[in-house]
Amino acid sequence: MRSTAAISLAVGLLFSSAGCSTHPNATPDRKLSDTALHEEFAEASVRLYVRRHARLLAVSYAIRTAGTDLCGDAVGPILGIAAWRSNPLFGRPFFEALERIYGVWAGSIAVVAIQPGSPADLAGIRIGDQILQVAGGAIHSDIDLFDRAAAFEDGAIPIALLRDEQEIRVAVEPLLACRPEAFIEIGDLMLTDRARGDHFYVTSGFIRFAKTDDELALVVAHELAHRISGMRVVPGPQVEIRADRLGLYLAARAGYDISVAPEFWDRVALEQPWSLSDDVEHYGWTRVPPHGYMPSRAAAIRKIVAEIQRKIENREPLQPGKI
Repeated sequence: MRSTAAISLAVGLLFSSAGCSTHPNATPDRKLSDTALHEEFAEASVRLYVRRHARLLAVSYAIRTAGTDLCGDAVGPILGIAAWRSNPLFGRPFFEALERIYGVWAGSIAVVAIQPGSPADLAGIRIGDQILQVAGGAIHSDIDLFDRAAAFEDGAIPIALLRDEQEIRVAVEPLLACRPEAFIEIGDLMLTDRARGDHFYVTSGFIRFAKTDDELALVVAHELAHRISGMRVVPGPQVEIRADRLGLYLAARAGYDISVAPEFWDRVALEQPWSLSDDVEHYGWTRVPPHGYMPSRAAAIRKIVAEIQRKIENREPLQPGKI
């Protein structure tokens, strides 16, 4: 078991590295019980993941609303929130901290981030609100929440909330956007093929690795491109290049700087040397990750970036053409 001094140091480092002001209980001369220190550590973890959800929400919201006409049939109302439901993988201390901070209890589905200016924000939904019903139906998961909202076609979306032990009702005016939602998956620096219905995951490793929102947008847009185009049936180099093409156009449309794409994916490749081969026949897709950064993909990304930059300079529409 960690010593009390070690836990105090870990809490202090987590707050400082996360960009928070020093927590009053993390001072060196404060002697706390192991229980109190563990509670602080759990609360720091909650705040860390809330910030990650808010960052992912902001980037995905911009991309999904800017690329609506590129999403084909995969379009529906967007809310502009991130919501959590208790997950046993996070452990009891985490959700006890979530309840202390936001008043959220295990099993409830609560709003942990709201995109400013989004339909949810304009409707008056707040962080900490617990979602009870959407469009008249009970909500059993975060996917239920988004799927029921996306399927509603009768004007403003009715949502029942619990706030300060009082049930309230709001009507969210729909805004059409690309339908797939982005969820965080706890994992390392690797894009994931896992999906949640129409939706997709971005690993916590990639969110940490992306130094800027321009870089995170590359990951989000690439995964969104897979979900809206069905390009996940037979993974391979050409499938990834097609997703890169549509993804780069989606990111550029949202105003992100796609000139960072070559250097970003080069940096990712340094972390994944097994992904650098074009020899798929030798390695097979069972060993080379579906998102492998083989030479053919690296060259294609540079070419696509140059193409989009020329269109931006010439003020041409950012249309990717046939994917």
